[in-house]
Amino acid sequence: MPQRTVIELLALKLSGEATPEDLSELDDLMAKSPESVYHEELLNQLFHNKEEAEDNEYNYHLHRLKYQDKLVFAEQNVTAFNHFKAGRYLVAACSLVFILILGGLFTYRSQQRAIVPVYNTAIFSGEGMRKKMILPDGTQVWLNSDSKLEYDKDMMSRSTRQVRLIGEAYFDVAHDKKHPFIIATDKISVKVLGTAFNIKAYPKDKKTETTLIRGSIELTVNSQNAEKVILKPAEKFALIDNKVKVLNVAAAAQPIVTMMIQNVLPVKLAGKEYTEETSWVDNQLVFNNETFEEIAPKLERWYNIKLDIRNSEVNAYHFTGVFDKEDLTEALTAMKLIKPFNFKIKAHDVTIY
Repeated sequence: MPQRTVIELLALKLSGEATPEDLSELDDLMAKSPESVYHEELLNQLFHNKEEAEDNEYNYHLHRLKYQDKLVFAEQNVTAFNHFKAGRYLVAACSLVFILILGGLFTYRSQQRAIVPVYNTAIFSGEGMRKKMILPDGTQVWLNSDSKLEYDKDMMSRSTRQVRLIGEAYFDVAHDKKHPFIIATDKISVKVLGTAFNIKAYPKDKKTETTLIRGSIELTVNSQNAEKVILKPAEKFALIDNKVKVLNVAAAAQPIVTMMIQNVLPVKLAGKEYTEETSWVDNQLVFNNETFEEIAPKLERWYNIKLDIRNSEVNAYHFTGVFDKEDLTEALTAMKLIKPFNFKIKAHDVTIY
């Protein structure tokens, strides 16, 4: 016997036409598909209309018995038609209604999958650590210190591949024209098809950066999502948050957002060239004419330390250099040879004076 659907068998059961074999088959199908209980409830509600029809038929027979001598009734196979055909018509009607409902649910859920991002998996890289991973779509991700990446393990079943980044990561995105790759951060969002780029978006940093290595990306600032920025290879986008002080003490500082697009230029040191924005992927910390105040957060994440700068003059010192295999003591000693300052290390706490 051809396999029938739960809807067909439920309709036969409700119409009273189901055979013992039908009922047995229905029990087996519902045992395998627990969600069928919702189908049964839906059909029960639809079948309530039949009870009203049966009441009308009963009243019709009473009326006929009472006035059979005065009225001439045309013989009709009304009852036979109802009992013989009802089950089959109910099957068709219920199946149609059910298909329409399923279609609506499928459309709604498809839209939800496209609109609402799902993040059911998280990878965290602690301070002083860097991790490499491969996402379900084949995209390679290098996660820098003190960073977290959230993604959907079933991303390939969605219309877009969406991830959320807190911190810094380098992406080498697997090309998939039908499923754009979207990275959401606190301040910017980046959309790509297949490319390599770096995003730095630490919550405590004033500057959020995106550096494109190859391909192309479409960048959106969350607070100005109507505007799109297209980056070309070897270009860097920077979003800088500043606050303007006002004379009125009661008034809050007004945020000023600065957006810049710059070319990525290599840093030349000891006859070698380094890309400052992505060198961390190769376990190299590079800084180019940066103040100690700007370098401090990088050192904290790189070496898993907390800096306490008690000499304010040190913050203004500028440094250019690269740390490869140097430990914390070696790194601070090298910087101390360039600009005068002292330091004291106690476990993960470092005092600069």
